[in-house]
Amino acid sequence: MSRISNFFLKFFGWSFKSDSPPLDKCVLIAAPHTSNWDFPMMLAYGFKLNLRYHWLGKHTLFVGPVGIVMRKLGGIPVNREKKNDYVTSLSEEIISRKKCILIIPPEGTRARSDYWKSGFIYIARKANVPIVFGRLDYQRKNLAFSRKVSASLSDDKIMKFAQAFYKDARPLHPAGFGPVKLKPKI
Repeated sequence: MSRISNFFLKFFGWSFKSDSPPLDKCVLIAAPHTSNWDFPMMLAYGFKLNLRYHWLGKHTLFVGPVGIVMRKLGGIPVNREKKNDYVTSLSEEIISRKKCILIIPPEGTRARSDYWKSGFIYIARKANVPIVFGRLDYQRKNLAFSRKVSASLSDDKIMKFAQAFYKDARPLHPAGFGPVKLKPKI
């Protein structure tokens, strides 16, 4: 898969220009998420860099033969219509595996969102793993990872780091990328 990924990325003119690939265990934030192209690009980089990603997908993607492929690619089905304790179950997934890079798009959708969902912070805290921010830059055609950020930091410090990391983000559809902030706690 590494050769296919290299060919795919070179064919589209993409490169890897990050100083810090993710660790064996972390919560990897995938933002901005504005296009269906984000998923194959991130997977291609995972194969190229020999990273074992796990990612969340709508449960409807995991039906039949396609579901088998999705699980082989690291997919974890999520039914957002059911009330589940995803923080606990996903943190247990990370803890139970020797290597687990859990990719979470904090916007929760490809459409513009005014707030990021805070679950990624709680998952990282409960699993006792760092957070790494990842950014696909469609203008420069590269993937960049941040340094690791301790989940034990305050929500405000984590989000200030995220805001600085994503300030120059160039998604495929810039209008679809909302502000990098959490919903205020009431």
